Amino acid sequence: MPRLPSDVWQHFTQVEVNGKPLWTCKYCGKTYVKNATKLQLHIVKCQQFLQTSEQTAKSSNSVETQPVSFDTGILPSVAGSSGTLLDYIDSMDGHSRRTADECFARAVYATNSPLTLTSNMYWQRFYNILRPANKPPTAHALSTYLLDNEFERMQAAVKQTINQTECISVISEGWSNGRGVINYAVAASHPLFYKSTDTTEHTRTAAYIAEELKSVIEEVGPGKVFALITDSAADMEEAWAHVEQTYPHISTIGCAAQSFNLLLKDIMMLKSLDMLNQIATQVEKFVKGNREALTRIYVSKQNQKMKSIQSKASCGVVSLYERLLDGQESLKEMASSQSAEIEREMQRILLDNMFWERLSSALSILKPIANAIGKIEGVEALLSDVVCLFAELQEEMQTVLPYSLLLQAEEAAVLELVEKHRKLCQKPLHAAAFMLDPKYDRGAMSGEEVSSAYTAITTLSDHLGLDSGLVLGSLATYRTKQGLWKGGGIWQACKHISACTWWNGLCASEAIAPVAVNILQVPPSAASVCKNTKERVHLALTDERQKKLVAVRANLRLFEEDTETSPIRLDSDSEEEGVVMDNGDWPRA
Repeated sequence: MPRLPSDVWQHFTQVEVNGKPLWTCKYCGKTYVKNATKLQLHIVKCQQFLQTSEQTAKSSNSVETQPVSFDTGILPSVAGSSGTLLDYIDSMDGHSRRTADECFARAVYATNSPLTLTSNMYWQRFYNILRPANKPPTAHALSTYLLDNEFERMQAAVKQTINQTECISVISEGWSNGRGVINYAVAASHPLFYKSTDTTEHTRTAAYIAEELKSVIEEVGPGKVFALITDSAADMEEAWAHVEQTYPHISTIGCAAQSFNLLLKDIMMLKSLDMLNQIATQVEKFVKGNREALTRIYVSKQNQKMKSIQSKASCGVVSLYERLLDGQESLKEMASSQSAEIEREMQRILLDNMFWERLSSALSILKPIANAIGKIEGVEALLSDVVCLFAELQEEMQTVLPYSLLLQAEEAAVLELVEKHRKLCQKPLHAAAFMLDPKYDRGAMSGEEVSSAYTAITTLSDHLGLDSGLVLGSLATYRTKQGLWKGGGIWQACKHISACTWWNGLCASEAIAPVAVNILQVPPSAASVCKNTKERVHLALTDERQKKLVAVRANLRLFEEDTETSPIRLDSDSEEEGVVMDNGDWPRA
C-alpha cells in the first residue's frame, strides 16, 4: 500500500531554480529542497504562518479535533490557539478517534499488557509521532468504558453464537486448583469463553457444585446443552449424578488431560520411580548451582548440551529427565575432572551408569503419557482421540515394560493403572466419537464399547428430534461401508480434512451426519478451551474488572486466533456503538 502524502506540502509551492525543483513557503517565501521533515520544522516556526493560523482559529465557529500535546521537541504546540498547530497539519474526526481507541484497547487486552501502558512517556512519544492528532487512551479509559464496551461486544457475540447453535457443550475448569475462580466455556463448532465465578466464600461440596453447574446450564439453555466437561474428582462425579437426574439428555465426562496427568502422577508414586525422581531432583539442583563451572569448562565442546541442562525451572518430570540425559556426557566429565569441586555423593551418582540407565528406562515409560497429554490439550484434539490414545498407551506399555528396570510387581502395577484411568475417563460419548471418526478403525472396539456408543447416539438423536431408527440405519450403512461410503475415495478424503468437515461436506445428506458432527465437536479437555483465561490480571482492578478482562482476552483469542484463520470472526463495531459524548468523541479521563 503506497504511503499517504504529508499534508505539509499544501503550505508550499513548487518552483524550479537552475533546473532543480525547490519548494517555497506560501507565507514567508523561504525555499527548501524536497524534504517533508525540514518543511514541517519550518512551518511550525514560520511567524507569518502562525499569524494566519491564529486568525483562522479565531474566525472558526468550532474546531473538530481536540488539543494535542506533542513533547518530542520536533513539533511543538502553538500557544494561544484553540488547538495546536498540528490540528492544521493532521486531524481526526470523532469516529476515527473512537476506532483507534478501540483497536488499541483490544491490543492491550489480547496481549495482557499493562493498562498503564500509555502513561509511559516513550509510548506517548511513539503514539504522537505515529498520529499527532490523536492521544492514546488513558489507563482510566482502558479500565472503564473501553473495557465495558468491549466486554459487552464480546458477550453479544457469544450470545449470538449460542442462539445460532443447536447443540452446545459446557466446559467447567478450575474447581480442583484451589484458586476459588471457576471458568466456564461453551463449545459448538468453536469454543468460546462464557464467564468466571468466584467460589472463595463457598465450601466445595457435591450439592454446591451441582447447583453452580445447573445454573450455567439454565443460563445457556438446557435444551441446547448435551455435554458437560469438568474435572473428575469424587465430589464432581457425585455432582454429575445431580445434573444427569435433572437433565437426562446431558452426558457428563471428565477432562481427559486431567486423567492422563493423574495417571502420570500415580505411576510416579511407585517406589522405584519415586526414589529415582528424588535423585534426579538432587542432580538438577547441582546443575543449577554449578552452571558457571560447567560452562567455563565445556563451553566450546558442549555448548548445545549445556543450553539443554541449563534451561529454566523444570516443566515436568519428563522435561527434567530429558535435560539431564542430554547433558549426561558433560556432567560425567565434570564429575571426573580434577579441577572440579564436587561432593563425593554427587560424584558417585554422576559416574554411576546405572543411574543414567534408570533415567532412560523411566523416560521410556513416562514420555508416552506426556505425549498423550500434549496431544489431548491441543486445539485440534477430538473426543475420539481419547480412545485412541489410551489404546496406544496400553500397547506402548506392553512393549517397553519388559525391558524396563522396574520390579515385576511395578510393571504389573503400571498396566493396571493405565486400565484403571482408561475406565474412569472413557464414557459412552467417547465410544460414540471414536465410532463416528472416519480416520479410526471401528473394528478395534469391544462389544461393550459398541453398545455404549449406540446408547449415546440414540440419546442425542432423540434430543435433536431425529428418527433414531433412521439414524441407526444410516450408522449401519456407514460402519459396513455401503451406499455413500462404498467407494474408497471418500475414505481417503478423511486423511486431509477434519472429521466435522468430512461429515458436513461429504456426508451431510445422511441421517447420522448431524449426530456425528455434534458429538465430534465436544472438546476432550477443559484445559485446551480455558487455557487463555489463566494469566494473571492487574491486581489493582476490582473483581468485576478482572472477570471482564479475562473474558475479553480469552474471546479475542478464540474468535480471532493469531496463528490461523479462525472459523468465527467478529464484526467491526458500528459508528453508534460505545459511550459517545455530545461532541462525538470518547470521554477522556
